[in-house]
Amino acid sequence: MTALPLQGIYPPVPTFFDANEELDLTTLESHLRWLAASKIAGYVVLGSNGEAPHLTGEERELVIRTARGVIDQLTQAEGLAHPRLLLLAGCGEQSTRATIAGCERAAQAGADAVLVLPPFYFRGRMNEAALLAHYRAVAEYSPLPVVIYNMPANTAGLDLEASLICRLAEEHPKIIGLKDSAGNVARLAQIAGQLAVHRPDFAVLAGSAGFLLPALAVGARGGVPALANVLPRQVWRVQALFEDGRLEEARRLQARLVPLNTLLTTTYSVAGLKAALQLLNGYGGRPRSPVLPLDEQELAQLKSLLATFADEERSNG
Repeated sequence: MTALPLQGIYPPVPTFFDANEELDLTTLESHLRWLAASKIAGYVVLGSNGEAPHLTGEERELVIRTARGVIDQLTQAEGLAHPRLLLLAGCGEQSTRATIAGCERAAQAGADAVLVLPPFYFRGRMNEAALLAHYRAVAEYSPLPVVIYNMPANTAGLDLEASLICRLAEEHPKIIGLKDSAGNVARLAQIAGQLAVHRPDFAVLAGSAGFLLPALAVGARGGVPALANVLPRQVWRVQALFEDGRLEEARRLQARLVPLNTLLTTTYSVAGLKAALQLLNGYGGRPRSPVLPLDEQELAQLKSLLATFADEERSNG
């Protein structure tokens, strides 16, 4: 399998719906093209911000195919021999069998790699042996490279240990990275440090803009931050400043991004992300039921915090 280096910022894009909660693929295409005008490295579809649990299998396939179509069109328009944007698709299911089937469908629809949450429904039985067996089987039978996705907030508190992640990465070359949304920087340092020797191609990606700079400082190669959907240039700039050695500028920008990032992730989740896009770009819409949109008070708080950043994002466009 051809190496697939992960480096940079990969926005976890929302799935958009019309007034009847049907897929709005036209808006998805527009958002992907708007993001491509910044210096992102690719897209993640069907993650938590993509409302993957609320989509049917057919809808998931349509989302992946739409994103692949945008990437192919951009590649052709730019006259490139190879796509400059990678496409990662969420494929975590509650059974190993269903996860592998999802990986197969993602490959057929045009994804470059899959992002796999651990199964968590039978949380009490998801010990190290079960998780090792699950990820080994997924890596063995998936036609695409696998990125482990650790997000305890969405998996009933299941938080993958550094030793488990390192063991899987060392055992299977098809496991190429980790998206970690837990925010444990000490654990990220442990993983990045150990695998720098045994798996130098393995990429640790911060799962939030809230700790992007600390993660980069301990060896992460980029991030999958929801905030990059709204402020792609400024999130990218944190990494660019870090890589240029302009650490004080990177620190100041990181600190400024934290309050808005917290509002769009921990506080309001996907409803806040879509509301921010509506305020910034005139599209976003509602989450799919049962998730409710922001109320007027929440919207006012978001609008106030977004205002300064929105002006800067447009001026850098």
